Amino acid sequence: MQPALAAACVAACGATLATTPVVLISMRRLAAIDEVTTRSSHRAPTVRGGGVAVVLGLFVGVLTAVLVASRGGPNLLPFTAAATLFGLIGLAEDVGGVTAMRRLALQATASFVVTAMTVLAAVLGDPTPGLVAVLVVTVCAPLWITGFVNVFNFMDGVNGISGVSAALAGGALAALGAVQGAPTLSAGGTLVAAASLGFLPYNFPRARIFLGDVGSYTLGGVLAVLTAQAVLVGVPFEAALAPSALYLVDTSATLLRRIRAGEHWHTAHRSHAYQRLTIAGWSHPQVTGLIAGLSTVVVGLSLASFGPLPGRLGADLAAALVLAGYLRLPGLVAVAAGGTPATATMLPTQRAAPSSTAGTPTSTPTGTPTGLPPRQGAS
Repeated sequence: MQPALAAACVAACGATLATTPVVLISMRRLAAIDEVTTRSSHRAPTVRGGGVAVVLGLFVGVLTAVLVASRGGPNLLPFTAAATLFGLIGLAEDVGGVTAMRRLALQATASFVVTAMTVLAAVLGDPTPGLVAVLVVTVCAPLWITGFVNVFNFMDGVNGISGVSAALAGGALAALGAVQGAPTLSAGGTLVAAASLGFLPYNFPRARIFLGDVGSYTLGGVLAVLTAQAVLVGVPFEAALAPSALYLVDTSATLLRRIRAGEHWHTAHRSHAYQRLTIAGWSHPQVTGLIAGLSTVVVGLSLASFGPLPGRLGADLAAALVLAGYLRLPGLVAVAAGGTPATATMLPTQRAAPSSTAGTPTSTPTGTPTGLPPRQGAS
């Protein structure tokens, strides 16, 4: 790791770690509190909006990278724009609330702006990306960024899951950037990992503060931008998407299942695979550890995409089997606990005989009728 990037990494982690207590006090004064409701997984009112500290950490890291770089450092302008725009949208939601349609419009607008900045920076950079990559990112990135911001928010439902996942994804993208000789990708991924690790002590295993929408929108936005940059510098699609694969599969499968069941798919729910595992009796650390472990396996398998086609196809199949196994796991856990696969989708209040162990949350995350995902639960 270059000295400038190492300094930026330390600065991002340290700034997040140092500012989180201040953010906690400030958000409490702003009454940004997740109260305990019948749909909560936390057992005490908990402050949200801790992602403000993550945003500050990213800003400090970017500034350090610019100041310490001896000459032309990485172009982190699209990365910074994503953190700023999506962070502000999330902060508005955490503090005052934003209607669903207005929030979606703001996210889409921010995605178009960030996409334009990302493509322009790549085209003007050295080396210039291939035409196919530029066209794919230009057409797909606005939808991809908007979608993944919400996917990341949907998956932010148990202690540590988003901090750990963002740290792993950032580290993986940073490594891919180093392999491809792409300092911008490497720097952005490193900063995401550092800031996420700086927040984790306050959120895992016990949550004193939640990321909130400001945190999940920001992390989702910057990771989506980094994924687009990975494609632009020639990283194979499997490797670029691997850090996000489990989040994408869980959210897509859940959405499809709810639509096929005739449910109101846009309303808050408790049927993601990771949520069903907590209902079936797993603790937050167990679920977070599982997500981290499986994501690491998928990322490792994706490295075969740099090699010959037969190995690449075999690794793709293996990754698909890992993800399919994850989706089936809640039903298997419920059966092992003496229930049925359907038990893992039921709210605890619907059960005749509780199957969860002592200390397992007995309620579900907060949601809103506007389609927002459940809030992160505290242990």
